Amino acid sequence: MDNYLKDKVILLVDDTPENIDVLNGMLSHFKRKIATNGERAIKIATGSNPPDLILLDIMMPGMDGYEVATRLRASETAKEIPIIFLTAKTAKADIIKGFESGGQDYVTKPFDPHELLERVKTQLKLRHQQKMLENLNEVLEQKVQERTAQLEESNHKLEEAFGKLKVLDEAKSSFLKLISHEIRTPLNGIIGSTYFLDDMIEDPELKEFMAILKESVERLEHFAINALFLTQLDTKRMGLHQQPVDLAKAIEKALSENRKLSEEKNITIHYEPKTMVQVMGDDMLLEKSLSETINNAVKFSTGREVTIETIDEENSVQVKITNAGEEIPEEKLQKMTEAFGLAGQHMDKNTGLGLAIVSACQNLINGSLNIESKTGMVTVTLDYRKG
Repeated sequence: MDNYLKDKVILLVDDTPENIDVLNGMLSHFKRKIATNGERAIKIATGSNPPDLILLDIMMPGMDGYEVATRLRASETAKEIPIIFLTAKTAKADIIKGFESGGQDYVTKPFDPHELLERVKTQLKLRHQQKMLENLNEVLEQKVQERTAQLEESNHKLEEAFGKLKVLDEAKSSFLKLISHEIRTPLNGIIGSTYFLDDMIEDPELKEFMAILKESVERLEHFAINALFLTQLDTKRMGLHQQPVDLAKAIEKALSENRKLSEEKNITIHYEPKTMVQVMGDDMLLEKSLSETINNAVKFSTGREVTIETIDEENSVQVKITNAGEEIPEEKLQKMTEAFGLAGQHMDKNTGLGLAIVSACQNLINGSLNIESKTGMVTVTLDYRKG
């Protein structure tokens, strides 16, 4: 017999002393309690130390076994205790009535020792497993409550951290807007003055200094515009509605925005227009990503030409923009799309926002950006989904 069964307590309920003696002998391996009537059985079963199993005689004077079982099932203390009816009745109706009143099993008189023992062990094992499941459920429920409390605490901390980050992000955006505004306002006056003075100056040496001044002012203006644009992308993210965009027109517009720079640097941009399907995106973001990528290629080219190639694939269109340039180490390639990263340090010690803006635009329209540097060439590939 399993060890855990030896400590189980069985309540024997029968009004016949001879039957009690027989049951005592058959179940000597277990602890036993005895009741000779229904009232006593209910008192023991609902007391402070209830039994693990009840063997209940049906035919007893006064309160019969059916009524005892019914009252036990109505008790919070005893409702889960398994009941095996002891009966001389074998009629189907009597057996069904026993199950309906709350019994789990029945044994007919006269008792077969082996049958009785096996039925008792079966019900005790089932009750033992039920208690184990109840205990496991309590442990699991406690674990769930603890885990829920931990998650609630973590969520609270995340909310606090998110609130702080939001404040910092708003402060950063406000700062960049302020810087952009404060830079652009005086720049407008400086730019106008430089062009006015450039027309008036004839001395070659002064002309050279004026060219440097104009380039510096234009670079500063470009930075101010991009800084403000970058701060506006978060707002754009919230209200972005993608739609089909004519990629060929977007490329042509980006080229026109960079024509002056390419002429000043004496760089030819090779691009063969071709009929292309529409791509999904936002026209302003798509044009901005193309323009900034071309600007970056022209600005940092060490050669005399920049090439633009379009590749039509099954579900996407790639735009490859290539310029001659010094090979960029892998660790710097990874930082080229960061705002104020190391993108230009290999060329003229500049840091900037150009490719950071391209990366942000591509992310917003679910496109991709890839940068390759090998054999003296730098290629930026912009990938767009077909519309």
